[in-house]
Amino acid sequence: MLIRHGQSANNALAAQGAEVFGAGRVADPALTELGARQADALAGWIGGVDPRPTRLYCSPMRRTLQTAAPVAEALDLPLEVEDFLYERPGPTEGFGETVRAAPGSPLAELSAITARAVFPGSVTERGWYTGEVETPQQAAARAVRIAAWVREAHDEDDCVAIVAHGAIGALILSAIICPGRQETLGGFVAGTEPWWFDLANTSTSMVELMPGDKIEVHWINRVDHLVAAGMVTGANAHATGNPGTR
Repeated sequence: MLIRHGQSANNALAAQGAEVFGAGRVADPALTELGARQADALAGWIGGVDPRPTRLYCSPMRRTLQTAAPVAEALDLPLEVEDFLYERPGPTEGFGETVRAAPGSPLAELSAITARAVFPGSVTERGWYTGEVETPQQAAARAVRIAAWVREAHDEDDCVAIVAHGAIGALILSAIICPGRQETLGGFVAGTEPWWFDLANTSTSMVELMPGDKIEVHWINRVDHLVAAGMVTGANAHATGNPGTR
């Protein structure tokens, strides 16, 4: 199960236009008040999912940890943080031509979000990201590696839930569902791809991986919990946050 994080402060800025977004965006935004309510609604819903998740992961970004924290409580699971699940193109400061890589938030700040989080050794007080701004080709290749990790690092009867992001999440789904076409997405920056999975904040997508290369798609971009909570109405679900903005 792939889950997108709740509405972040950057998502809220993006809704006000490119100029406001560029002036105010930060490298590792927190959830907005709406985003926190979305996460709580998700947590209230996810316990009824069949099969029930047996492993829960998220990226070392503040918004996924804040989204996953109530989910971990609802499922009574540890929250396993993996440093390769970050949003493309990595944590960045600036906007447009001034964009530059940032190290990510320090361990003390991230670990204060939830006691259920289990961090890899790569997450330190200096942050966790040491690379350059990720290219579209690198992001597409990383999505392929993540898809392979889901298959190879888990048992057949595991139900894996990953709280991640809109842009890398779309590439992960592509790598799992249609790997041949996914390879072509490495030539496009986020938001310019010729085809895409437009994932709403806290949406869930469930894909069953079977022996060999067989898969079964159960649902994509499901937001039942937001509809039930009165936060969105059906076709307007995408309005909770643009996955092309980070």
